[in-house]
Amino acid sequence: MKVRYLIKFTKDADIKFVSHLDLMRTIQRIVRRAELPVEYSKGFNPHMALAIAQPLSVGVYSEGDYLDLNLTEDMNEETVKEKLNEFSANGIRFLEVSKSPVIHNVKRLPAAMALLDAANYTIKIRYNDISKAEEEVNALMAKKEIITIKRTKKGEKEADIKPFIKDFKCWTKDNYLIVNTTISCGSRENLSADLLANVIKENTSNVNEEAFVEIKRVEMYAYKGDTLVPLYKYI
Repeated sequence: MKVRYLIKFTKDADIKFVSHLDLMRTIQRIVRRAELPVEYSKGFNPHMALAIAQPLSVGVYSEGDYLDLNLTEDMNEETVKEKLNEFSANGIRFLEVSKSPVIHNVKRLPAAMALLDAANYTIKIRYNDISKAEEEVNALMAKKEIITIKRTKKGEKEADIKPFIKDFKCWTKDNYLIVNTTISCGSRENLSADLLANVIKENTSNVNEEAFVEIKRVEMYAYKGDTLVPLYKYI
């Protein structure tokens, strides 16, 4: 029996500069060390049946990322989680495991990437003078349209990103503007947190241009009816 597992995991701040490819290789090593009965593709160069829902940009870290893993045997979710954590690497923790059987004669059930509708992020931007930042950001978010240059597979084009911002809160602390936002994420609609951070920087004054912008993905969601629910609760 082939079973697909949806697994929530972290990519902690201390490995935020690890590339997506290196992260994939690390997780594959963890799965092998855990001796899970993982499925492999057919052919001359078999690949582990493992896919990350939405790759992170280098420099972004996460406490709510997801991957799909196909096993050839039905295993208890808690056992899978314990085995993965036992052999995990620095900066990666496995938090939730949910299973969804692959139905006979159905080519493919929706994977995490296909389910994904939104993600929540925390963004921290440093300023030389923080006094006007919150007021300027609130003025930006009050606009009917927020036009910027958005990169697509076909090139660059002007786009209104306002419809992609589902929730937005901000406050200041010390010299930082802190934003918590839920934005469109996935194959249907997508707004990168990096682009949103750049738009905020371009529309506020006294940004410390030399400081690194800290971006953390908090959770990833799918619509269940009209409600956004964390992916691990969707199944």
